[in-house]
Amino acid sequence: MVACVAIVSCEGGDPGDHSSTRPAQQQAEQASGPRLHLPAIEPVVRVRLEAVRGRGEQIHVGQNGAQIHIHVGGEQWDPVDGPVRVERSDGHWVVRHGNDETRSHESNTALVISASVPLVVGSSKSDAHRFNGDLHCMPNEDDSGHGWNLIEHVSMEDYIPGVLMGELYAGWTFSCFAAQAVAARSFACMEVQMRSHRDWDVVASPSSQAYIGVTDDRTAHEAQEMTRGMVLAWGDQLVPGYFSSCCGGLAATAIGRISTSAVNDVPPLMGHDGRDYCTNSPLYDWTIDRSARTLHRRVNAWADHTGHRALGSLTSLKSITVHESNRHGRPTILRITDRSNRTADVDLQDFLSAANFDGSGSPPMRSKPLWSGWSEGSVDRGRVTLSGHGFGHGVGLCQYGAQELGSRGKSFREILSWYYPGAMIHAAW
Repeated sequence: MVACVAIVSCEGGDPGDHSSTRPAQQQAEQASGPRLHLPAIEPVVRVRLEAVRGRGEQIHVGQNGAQIHIHVGGEQWDPVDGPVRVERSDGHWVVRHGNDETRSHESNTALVISASVPLVVGSSKSDAHRFNGDLHCMPNEDDSGHGWNLIEHVSMEDYIPGVLMGELYAGWTFSCFAAQAVAARSFACMEVQMRSHRDWDVVASPSSQAYIGVTDDRTAHEAQEMTRGMVLAWGDQLVPGYFSSCCGGLAATAIGRISTSAVNDVPPLMGHDGRDYCTNSPLYDWTIDRSARTLHRRVNAWADHTGHRALGSLTSLKSITVHESNRHGRPTILRITDRSNRTADVDLQDFLSAANFDGSGSPPMRSKPLWSGWSEGSVDRGRVTLSGHGFGHGVGLCQYGAQELGSRGKSFREILSWYYPGAMIHAAW
């Protein structure tokens, strides 16, 4: 039986540095028109753990004492003791184990690795994590014969605790963890629907949402279990659970910050009124000092790369100011002015990408990257001091704000009501 439960509003208006979920703009634009449907059963999430590009690159899978099962192309290999080392070479899967015993198979299909225990992925203690799901080695479409992706197929509820520990600090409040669980589950359900034409749904990094695999953290498991199957809904539509580390005090809208896709055109993603509660974040306000000449070169290189003619036509920079804001007062468009008083109006994300650009023609990055596009500054004696706010896109749940609300005794439902106004909690499975 499934049900929708109203999220209670926070009474009286009351509703650490870590990664933010970045917007899935490209995927969202592909879904313009159709709305997201509410899931009826628990989905399997396909998580890209690693992307291998070069010849001879190996990924270590398994640990001593783990019996590993491998099948490829309908062929089941005899079990081997871990660990194994997997690579793709000249169109063949090459699996090495033990004393360099090697097995090989044509790599025009997936090679699947499984075990009865969580398998370690990584060649050192510093980068090793454990994963419960089956591990699919998928050849790249590029087809150099060497590139491939390691993709875990894991149930949604086994996936969520690893996201909570990838996105939040251990010791944060249970309410914050539970609110994040609902948001992360909703985000992943969106990606499962929208990525069906790909080999994977999400990546195990802030490009989707950070994920560390198996965790023993009790709060993460209790928050996942208490919210099992719960997703955000607007009527009969799934609401993407966007979130970021720190909104900087004012909410962004999904239509304005992520894309104009129909999946984002719902009231719960239009942002909340009033100041947020994330002032305890070390990146609530921040200042970065840069060489004006270096910033100009970086911006020009990005403009050349993207074809942004107005930005590329600017000469020496003079100032960066807010030009337009959304209905909550959060800036959406910056105006960049050069010393000839020519201007270019740019979206916050474009400015963030330009200021941090490290592609062709860009000078080496010798200062801290900007944490968000919400920043202003003026040039003085060849230096530009950029004053900024927040870390991430600012749409949906603000993690530092959610933690503050949890510390004030607010429930996860009250937290979700603040960040996704009007949304319902739908028990999908």
